Amino acid sequence: MNNSDLIDEIAKWNEILTTKSNKDLYELAFFKVFIKFEKFLSDAFENYSIGLQSDYGYCPERILNFIDIDHLYKIIKKDNKSYVNHYESIKNLSNCIFQDNPFEILTTDANYSTDINNMKTLRDYIAHESDTSRNRFIKCLLNNKTFISPNEFLLKKKKTINISNYTHYTNIMTEISGYLINVPK
Repeated sequence: MNNSDLIDEIAKWNEILTTKSNKDLYELAFFKVFIKFEKFLSDAFENYSIGLQSDYGYCPERILNFIDIDHLYKIIKKDNKSYVNHYESIKNLSNCIFQDNPFEILTTDANYSTDINNMKTLRDYIAHESDTSRNRFIKCLLNNKTFISPNEFLLKKKKTINISNYTHYTNIMTEISGYLINVPK
C-alpha cells in the first residue's frame, strides 16, 4: 500500500493547471484530488485493520484483529462493498482497532483536523451545491463573508503561508498520506 495514486493525481492536475489558462479547472482538480485522498484513507484503514503493511513495512499494532475485509465490513456495517467513505468509521473506531492509532492525526492534530473539515466542506459544496452545503461553505471557509466560487476560493492565497488554498490543501493531503504509510517510530 502506498499513496502513489494520490500523488499521481496531484501531479496530473498540477500539470493541467499550469498549462491551461482556465481558472474554472481548480474546482474540478480539487474535487478529483480529494476523492483520491478519501479513497487512500479508506484503503489504509481497511488494509491496516486486516494486518496488511504499507510499502514501507509499516502496519500499526492492532487491538482487534480482523480476519479479512468481509469480517471488517460486518463490524462497520458496510452494505455496498464497492465504495464507502470510512472517515466516520476511522474517527469513531480506529482507537478501538489500533494500539498506537496512526489515524489520530486526523482528529487530534488541530491544524490537520481543521483543514480536513474545511476540505470536506468544500468537497460537499462542489459535489452537491445544495443550500445547506453552500451555507456551510460560506460559514466555515468564507467566515460569513461575501460568497465567492470554489474556484476563486481555491485560487486565493493563504496569507500566513503565501500559497493558494489549492496548493495548501494538496500539500496537507500529501503530508497526511505520507505520514500514514510511514509513521515515524
